[in-house]
Amino acid sequence: MNKISIFRTLFSIFALLAIVVPCEAKKKNTTIKPVSIQLPTRSTVSQRYGNLDYGIRIQVRNDAQHDQYLNLSELSSKELGNLPNISFEESPEACAEQYLDSYATNLGLKVGTSSNSDFILRVTIKDFRLRIREYDVKKKNFSSSGAMVISWELVDPEYQQVIASTTSMGRGSANTLESLYRPYSESFKKALDGIDWDRIASQLKIAKTARQEKNKEVTGAGNTALEHTVIRWYIISKPQGADVSWRVVSSTPDVANTNANFVGTTPYESTEAFDIKGLTYNNSGNVQIEVTCERDGYLPQKKRFNLRQAIDQKEISAKFNLVKESEEE
Repeated sequence: MNKISIFRTLFSIFALLAIVVPCEAKKKNTTIKPVSIQLPTRSTVSQRYGNLDYGIRIQVRNDAQHDQYLNLSELSSKELGNLPNISFEESPEACAEQYLDSYATNLGLKVGTSSNSDFILRVTIKDFRLRIREYDVKKKNFSSSGAMVISWELVDPEYQQVIASTTSMGRGSANTLESLYRPYSESFKKALDGIDWDRIASQLKIAKTARQEKNKEVTGAGNTALEHTVIRWYIISKPQGADVSWRVVSSTPDVANTNANFVGTTPYESTEAFDIKGLTYNNSGNVQIEVTCERDGYLPQKKRFNLRQAIDQKEISAKFNLVKESEEE
């Protein structure tokens, strides 16, 4: 090969490199960086509750379809090429649980204190998505909107539902390039903030009177006003020294009849709270307490007291005038 041919070949190579290198450099400079989205995990709400009797545990489940987190169905293929890939730094359900823990703690609730006595707030993410309707890199003209839908319910330590499943929705929107993905966080926060915490807090405190929770059933866990309603017992007899016992006589299937329970001898005076399984204020009118007074040489005597009346009056009192067995003969 002569010098002229070698020179022409080298010139062609350099000319090709002059074209390829700038193109590669241009391609690298216009590469769109992926976007990592951090959802809120901390709340700034102020304290407004105190001295609640029960704590709360928060459980979050995600039933949203992951492939619908980002809706780009209204964009052209050219516009799609200008959008970055997105990802969440933490899963929406993990962020929601952290956010709600922070929210409840700031309000003054006891969060996650004891698995045996805590109520449980169950939250389910039903839908979570961002919709981009327009996108133009040159004109920076676009609109995006976000929506999140959750449902929540509250169950007591016995896993009985005390607040039925309720829906909360949050929305957000953006119309600038810099805030394109902001509606994720906006809708997320608004949906979680929509939970009715006043209603939840009302369930975490034992009512002062049984009348205030007419349908709450005694289970033995000590979480009803009935179990904290103190009844004064005052039983006397003539003569004194008689054995006193009582039993439950029920005409409702919610409360079972019981055998007699010895409590002491006359004069018998005590203050006690009832622990009758299945009892509610509403069905207490169908339940009676039968008090029996017995002494050797005397006929046994019984008196019955309507439990609703005893609860309202906070007292069961009676005097037994015992009759000798020989006198009846």
